[in-house]
Formats: sequence, C-alpha cells, structure tokens
Amino acid sequence: MISFFYKVLTEVKLRLPPVKDWKYQVQTNPPTFGWAKKIDEKQLNEIVLRRKQKCIELNQKYSAKDCVKGKVSIVVLSCKRWWTLERLMKTATPFFKNIENYHSLEKILVDNGSGEELINNVRSYDLFDKIIEHKENLGMVGALKDIFNKVDSEYILFFEDDFVLDFDKPFIQSCIDIFNEYPEIGIIRLKNQNNWWKPFRIISPLRKTRSGTEFWTWIPSNDGEYNVWAAGSVMFRRSSFYSVGELEDTPHVLRTDKKMNHAYLYENVFARKYNKYWLAAKIKGVTPFIQPNDNQQSPGWE
Repeated sequence: MISFFYKVLTEVKLRLPPVKDWKYQVQTNPPTFGWAKKIDEKQLNEIVLRRKQKCIELNQKYSAKDCVKGKVSIVVLSCKRWWTLERLMKTATPFFKNIENYHSLEKILVDNGSGEELINNVRSYDLFDKIIEHKENLGMVGALKDIFNKVDSEYILFFEDDFVLDFDKPFIQSCIDIFNEYPEIGIIRLKNQNNWWKPFRIISPLRKTRSGTEFWTWIPSNDGEYNVWAAGSVMFRRSSFYSVGELEDTPHVLRTDKKMNHAYLYENVFARKYNKYWLAAKIKGVTPFIQPNDNQQSPGWE
C-alpha cells in the first residue's frame, strides 16, 4: 500500500515544475495540468448554461456605453522602470508594426509618475498613440480605473511594463472570435507561464471557434477568488468590467496590509465580483506574453 501511494505521488510530482523556479518557466506543450481540477464537457455545459443568458444581457446593457464596436485599446501600465519598459517596447514595436494585422487598434501608455525623462525616451520609440502621464503615482487601481473609463473601445488588452511580447503570428482576431461566439467569456489570459498546475485551477476540455481557434475555459475557484479576472497580459470585454461595478476608489498609500495593497484589491477583491458572472479563456498555442520575473516590484503596485 505504501509503495502504491509513493508511486502515485511520484507521478504527480513529475508533472509539476520545481517549486523554486516554476515562475521563471514558460508553459509546456501540452500544458502541465498537475493538481488542477479537470472538468468534463457535461460539467462545463452546466456551468455555461447557468451564466450564458445573464452574460448576454450584461453585454447588451454595457457594450453600448460610448463603445466603438470591434476597437481594441492596448493599455500598458508603467512606473519608474525604464529598463523593463524599454525591453517591452523593443519586442512590441516590431510585433505591432510587422506581424499583428488587426484593423482597429490604439496603443496607450499609462505612466504613474515616472517623470519627463522617461516619457521623452518612450516617445523616441514611436510605439504608443497616446501617453497618459500622471505627475503623481495614483497606484495601480487609480491609474487603471482612470484609463478604463476614458477609452471608447469594445475590448481592452492590458499588460504591464515588465512583460516581453514574444510571438510570431497575429493573435487579436482569435481573441475577438472567442468573444463574439462565446458570450460567457469575459476575459482571455495570454501569459505564457508554467502555472496551470496550481490546485485551485478548474479547467474545462478544449472548445473551438468556427474559425478553428481552440481554447480551454477556466472556471472560478471554489472561493470565487481565482482563475478568471487577473492583471497583466489579458484581453477583456470593457462591458464585463462595467458590469461588476468597476474598481473601488482607493488612495495610493504605502501599506503592508494585504487588504489595502492595490494588487490585492485589483486581483482578488474585484475578482470575486467579476468571477460571479464571467469565465476566462486560455487559447491553445496563443500565449504571446512572457514575464521574466527579473525585476523589482513596481512602485505602482504598492
């Protein structure tokens, strides 16, 4: 009996990345599901059925809010990390110039108090159509609430300045196809990181759009806090953001208390509300963003 359980534990461990360095690894192909819970098609259909009509109603109600149909606003949040931002621009500039061919894009930098020198350096790359320059750091929540309310796009593609865009084909139309055909999908997660094995993950079988794009559906964890809404390297419906009441007004103060941390408020507190209605997608073979995790924490997250 002992040898049997040892064998099972060994096999499970073999499917997991080393604990100390998983966050530095890109996803395996096929994905390493590890301790994640896999549900079958019947379970997925039951979950979708409970949500689909409500999501259709929310999309209809909120998509008309000053929205340009089909438009995508690419939002990059930055704060006093020039070397990571420059690295991102060196990868994003050729991608959007030579590879991505989606017809309706705008690229926006939201800077949280970095100063004129950084802004002038950014302009020399000619990547962004707009620069929202905050003289003082509003914090993550403050800066994102401001820009999410200013754009007139139907979709927002959001990532931070410590990511790298590493992809060799267009991907935005694939995201749009999923949104158009699956109203319960509110957000698409595009980060290439080997963390699908986490025990709170709930993952469905592959589904497919009419154009052939395959994707997994991620279901909220049992506590409603994880799996769907997230920060960085995501594309989401602007209507889904409005449908759950936006972000809370929170002053930018340096607090070690987790419940007052901007990252926690964005990724956990807001997530619980968002996850009540929406599901997330992870597209097979479409993970264009890598986060090297080689930087200090951004001042904008504190």
